[in-house]
Amino acid sequence: MIKNDSICQLNDFLKELKAAYGKQISAQPKRIMFLLDERNFVPNLSVYTDREMLESIFGVLFNNALKYTEKGYIKIGYRILENNILQFFVEDTGSGFDPQVLEEMTKLFASSDSGAGDNMSNLADVNRLVKAMGGKMRIDSQQGMGNTTYFSVEYKPASVEGVAEDQQAENAVAKTHTESSAQKNNSINNIWKGKTILIAEDEIVNYMFLEVLFEETGAILIHASDGKVAIDTVKANPDIHLVLMDIKMANINGLDATRQIKAIRPQLPVIAQTAYAMQDDEYKALQAGCNDYISKPIDANKLINLMKKYLW
Repeated sequence: MIKNDSICQLNDFLKELKAAYGKQISAQPKRIMFLLDERNFVPNLSVYTDREMLESIFGVLFNNALKYTEKGYIKIGYRILENNILQFFVEDTGSGFDPQVLEEMTKLFASSDSGAGDNMSNLADVNRLVKAMGGKMRIDSQQGMGNTTYFSVEYKPASVEGVAEDQQAENAVAKTHTESSAQKNNSINNIWKGKTILIAEDEIVNYMFLEVLFEETGAILIHASDGKVAIDTVKANPDIHLVLMDIKMANINGLDATRQIKAIRPQLPVIAQTAYAMQDDEYKALQAGCNDYISKPIDANKLINLMKKYLW
């Protein structure tokens, strides 16, 4: 094991990063949400790792994502793979890399060469840290659609008392992982199966964020790119159970769209959302007929809990 390895409670470590990075994002004028993907969390998982090195890697990758992402989200998490591999990831909805640059990065990660151009120097540093931890690094990227950076290290689980002494203990951890992940996912897994949600949102990146957020719920999603489309969709589809309505949209804005939707279906729940939260926005939304209101950047847990009021 690496000289600086020590026991790290992995879930708590990532939650600490979430708190720190969330504050950093909230100080930015950008329309970005920060997510911690807990779907693959193993409860109370402790591992042997170099915590400081891990924090340095995440720090560089997060700051890169923040630098090149103007709107949407940044998400971090981990999963345990076969062959005793612990894989972390940092995902963003930023500008993405040019294919030629991405090819150069792939060569850099596969090489032992420490040199790199200016635009890749910090990734070269991260790559050296990952290799020092016995791991590998790769980037999936689509220009204009964002990046996902993966880095893996050896999975070295530790019990409360110390390292698991034999393979049986490791198998027990893996079993706990599978069972507890299934139990955890049940909290949102298919909770809205058969429910149809209309998302009126003119920013495709914001819709993509909600699409990712709701992917485990089993809900059927319909996207309306402006207020007029939202109205027409409600007219044509009597099976819609809830509307998420962006207030600031072109053509017909969210407030006017809500008034017309409520005239068509008075009992249809509408939750207003806006990125430009003014003191009287909530009042205006409620006056227009919205049932509830949430401001952007959206807190994922808050939104889910808010929607539960209308979709249970």
